[in-house]
Amino acid sequence: MSESPVGPKASKRTTLIVLAAILLVMGSAAYWFTESSASKTCGFCQRPLDPHLSVTAEIDGHKKRVCCARCAVTEANQERKPVRLLEAHDYPTGKTIDPTKAVYVDDSRAIACPHDMARMDQSKHADHLAFDRCSPGAFTFEKRSDAEGFIRQNGGVLLSYTELMAQARYQ
Repeated sequence: MSESPVGPKASKRTTLIVLAAILLVMGSAAYWFTESSASKTCGFCQRPLDPHLSVTAEIDGHKKRVCCARCAVTEANQERKPVRLLEAHDYPTGKTIDPTKAVYVDDSRAIACPHDMARMDQSKHADHLAFDRCSPGAFTFEKRSDAEGFIRQNGGVLLSYTELMAQARYQ
């Protein structure tokens, strides 16, 4: 009888290396899939995120990246839970800013979160939208002058963080 050139220790080591490589590949694939899909849609309304409008909100201790500050306030009101914004983005630049120092434009003619979900009645005629949780959306600005220029073009109301959060009824 001839003995195998590879001993039992070498065989176990090879098996462990192969298993570690498989786990590494599977873990990397799972991480890539989670990261590539997780931050493309709003955590509340599932609409696409715009990097110039999105905010990170915390409602009842749960953090989510959402399409705009208006969507976060609406969600908090619907859930009857307190909300706070943790991170915001300057609309003109997309730069991450402190939401407590930002100014917000609400109720403008500009639509922050467009969607293609047209409603139809039973006879297939367009139905009027009675409620849209994001409409018209709250636009975030680092500079008050940028917000004022936006209002000149699109209308709207200038709000501070405190004024915006006062619209969340369960603070």
